[in-house]
Amino acid sequence: MRKIVRCLLLSVLVIGIHAGLVSSSSAASAQAKVSPTAITDIKSIAGKWEGIMIRTPKSKTDDWVNVNIQDTGDFDFASYRTIGVFSGKGTLTLADGKATAQTERGRVSMQLFTDQASGAQMLKAEGKGKDGISYRAELKRAKDTASGGKK
Repeated sequence: MRKIVRCLLLSVLVIGIHAGLVSSSSAASAQAKVSPTAITDIKSIAGKWEGIMIRTPKSKTDDWVNVNIQDTGDFDFASYRTIGVFSGKGTLTLADGKATAQTERGRVSMQLFTDQASGAQMLKAEGKGKDGISYRAELKRAKDTASGGKK
């Protein structure tokens, strides 16, 4: 009886490992369709963006963040957290195909990614506050924003 149970457990383990390998290889091929796109003009990323903001060191919950980028490069963001609003503003400049900003509270860098199959865009933002806390977010265009960047 123990031999049968061991055999069944081993079979389940082998099937689980195989399923995990197939799943990770298909996920990797899905990610391969998304590639970095150089930002050559601030107007190409102007508009409203939104997504989950993750901080390091990790907090108990991740926060939703809204980012508004103007054609001029001026931007503002707001994250509504249980302990209050975390917000800021600044002006983006272009360097090496990325949008960057340095403010009195910290710095941020944004890289645009495009899904080659669908044309969907994602703005990956990484920032660090003067307090040493790091933030990152993968932002998608807000539903009420046209892909042309209108506000």
